[in-house]
Amino acid sequence: MHDVYEVVKLLKYSVQIESITAYDNYLLVGNRLGHIFLYTTSPRVQLVDCNKTFSKRPILQLTAISECQIVICLSDERVSVLDVSRDKVIHLKTTGLQKTKGASSFTINVKTPDGLQSNPSNTVVRLCVAVKRQLQVYYWKGKDFLEHSENIDLPDIPRTLVWCDQTVVIGCKNEYYLFDVTMEQVKPLFLTGKNQEPIITKISDTMFGVVKDSHFIVMSTMDDVAEQQFIKWIDTPSIILYDEPYLIASISDKLYVQTIESVESSVSRQVISVTSKTSNMFSCQNGLIYVSSTLDVCCLKAVPFAKQIKRLLEDKDFQLALKLANISDESVDDKEKNVSQIRTLYANDLFEKKKYQESMREFLKLNTDPYDVIRLFPNLLPQSDSDYGEEILEKEMETKIVALIEYLTEVRFKLLKEPNVKNQSNILEINSNHQEQLFQIIDTTLLKCYLQTNDALIAPLLRLNHCHLLETETTLKKYKKYSELIILYQTKGLHSKALELLQKQSDDSDSNLKGPERTIQYLQNIGSNNIDIILQFSDWVLNKYPEEGLTIFTEDVAEVEHLPRPKVLDFLIRNHKNLIIPYLEHVIHVWNDTNAICHNALIHQYREKLQKYNTMSMQADEQTAQNTKTKLLEFLEQSKCYTPETVLVHFPLDGFFEERAIVLGKLGRHEQVLSMYVTVLDDVNRAIEYCDKVYKSKNEDCDQIYVILLRLLIDPPDSWLAGLGGVSKPAPNLEKVVEILNKNAAQIATPDVLKVLPDEIPINRISNFLVIALDKAISDRRLYQVNRGLLYAKLLKIQQQRIFYESQNITLTEFNICRVCKKRFGNQSAFVRCPNGEIVHYSCHNHKADQ
Repeated sequence: MHDVYEVVKLLKYSVQIESITAYDNYLLVGNRLGHIFLYTTSPRVQLVDCNKTFSKRPILQLTAISECQIVICLSDERVSVLDVSRDKVIHLKTTGLQKTKGASSFTINVKTPDGLQSNPSNTVVRLCVAVKRQLQVYYWKGKDFLEHSENIDLPDIPRTLVWCDQTVVIGCKNEYYLFDVTMEQVKPLFLTGKNQEPIITKISDTMFGVVKDSHFIVMSTMDDVAEQQFIKWIDTPSIILYDEPYLIASISDKLYVQTIESVESSVSRQVISVTSKTSNMFSCQNGLIYVSSTLDVCCLKAVPFAKQIKRLLEDKDFQLALKLANISDESVDDKEKNVSQIRTLYANDLFEKKKYQESMREFLKLNTDPYDVIRLFPNLLPQSDSDYGEEILEKEMETKIVALIEYLTEVRFKLLKEPNVKNQSNILEINSNHQEQLFQIIDTTLLKCYLQTNDALIAPLLRLNHCHLLETETTLKKYKKYSELIILYQTKGLHSKALELLQKQSDDSDSNLKGPERTIQYLQNIGSNNIDIILQFSDWVLNKYPEEGLTIFTEDVAEVEHLPRPKVLDFLIRNHKNLIIPYLEHVIHVWNDTNAICHNALIHQYREKLQKYNTMSMQADEQTAQNTKTKLLEFLEQSKCYTPETVLVHFPLDGFFEERAIVLGKLGRHEQVLSMYVTVLDDVNRAIEYCDKVYKSKNEDCDQIYVILLRLLIDPPDSWLAGLGGVSKPAPNLEKVVEILNKNAAQIATPDVLKVLPDEIPINRISNFLVIALDKAISDRRLYQVNRGLLYAKLLKIQQQRIFYESQNITLTEFNICRVCKKRFGNQSAFVRCPNGEIVHYSCHNHKADQ
């Protein structure tokens, strides 16, 4: 308990007091005899005026409206209006409230728009009067009350009314009701309790409280019971007043002070003893309450908030201290500073009470420096920075860590959402550095928390982390979290350290990083900027696991596909020759590489491999050699990207004849190709196939290809192998000549063939060739004649057009004007006649055409 109010005695009467009200620095008292007294309360209590003729009946209710300088009074079952604007003398006003005869209670609603408080004409005043079983609603206009609507019927006679926003709360003998002023509807709330007068207290424009038995129930105007807003008193109160943030209830001859949050039975902030039972309480400003009993009037003045807050902080009552700090009349800056200090103390107190999640929520609302929060936890910062060394139970530690994780995660999310500072460059740099430091502290601490709670979250954190490198590295090594350590190195760009660790762990049979898989995956994803590191650390993988290791350079991912292939090829040539062919095959056939270097290299590798097989013993794998030869022939035939001149010089003269023939064909050396097929390979059919292929290509010399072949068959040259193995000159093959002539007569240049045909071939053997050749010659001559006739007809037509245009003439005089420049034609002017007949200067025509 602490002192909330100080009691100051003001007045003592000999006649029973019935009602009181106050406004500004004035106090009005109505007694049982119908007298009304007006006092000023500053600098001391002093009577200003007294009206003893107003009524002969008790003054049951008084309410002052300072904005309009009027007082509403209930006496003799009638509502009247008193004017106190003229020298603070009480005058009865004649108003439109004649229909209030039989009134039992009234309530008012006063609204003044923000910023217009100084102008009474902008104040909206509404009055609700309970007349027997009806409600009458009035509004103030000018200097009088006017009826707002028709009377509203009620199920019982109201004993008390309170106006909140657009709702009037009604208390009858046995039940509470709500009257919606806008909809003009009445609905029941709940019963008042046993043998109890209704008590209603306004808390705010939208909140009110009612008493049921010994409970005070706080509700909204939507008739919803506020969460945990049931306040139990030691007995049923007779009056309750709300003075933010306190409730003052009169029970017997004492006043009990509580807050709305006081839910425990018989717990009060302060208990104030008065001389007799309180009958009226009224507050015209926060912290100042007038209290009247039968014959006395006193004043409750709030103890200064600063003094209350100090005592509350000593008692660790932070919630109430925060409420008082928020409603204090200090400057905005001082108020924010005090609130922040109290909330910080409150958050730390919650932490000490082991309410970790609540504590973290407070720190989050305060935007406390995360470093200060982390310092509350042992072993999460370097030992020199920690103020705590006590051992904590494992379960309690886990609860603390989980609360910290939630806090840090939320802080991290807020930092990521913060926009960048767009100001001077030095401010931007300072802000960026500070934010980076915060991220570093937060992520490093989160990692340590995850290690103690859920290590599955470490990897996702590290992939987008700002962790302190050395501390995180030490921590992960301590817990033997090598997979996570790899991620840390990778995100920090320390690829060499990551790969060294992977290489070391690959040989550890107990490690989850055993084998080459993680190294291969790592190398596949660091990109071409790190090609030297890739080549360096791929070496041991390729030595131990060549097939799996080759995927470092052939995996179908963007980073691998964009590696510099000439550099990779050079590395394989120097260190891993057995992997060159599969690498180049993947690059060319899968990635469709058109680089001549790769194509030349693959041909070179095939050739070297075949040469190696040729020098090996009979135990060599003939099938493998044959497959390689097939691949080489197909590749030479199909590839259009290798350089034939470069490739050709590497093939030996005493072998690889088929391959040389294909390359020579790429170079267009047809006679050498055919000579090789005929004299070296003795494969005329291959020669014929080559001729068919060349003829179909429609090159310039395609009609001579068969002539070359026939000449080689009729008079074969000496074989290239004649001096190497005693091979003699091939004999003429006239039978094949006849066969080719008859079969390909339409494709052969007849005049050239006839020049090389020997006399030994009878005419009847080549009759088919001659007939076809003759038919072709006749057909060609006819086609020539038709084309000649068409061209002659076209010539005649063009000559006729020329004659027509040349027959036309024009006459130019000094009066002719150019249609473009509007100038006359001179003797030396060049001109143009347009198709439409216009005559313009030649230069003007060109300018017009450009436009």
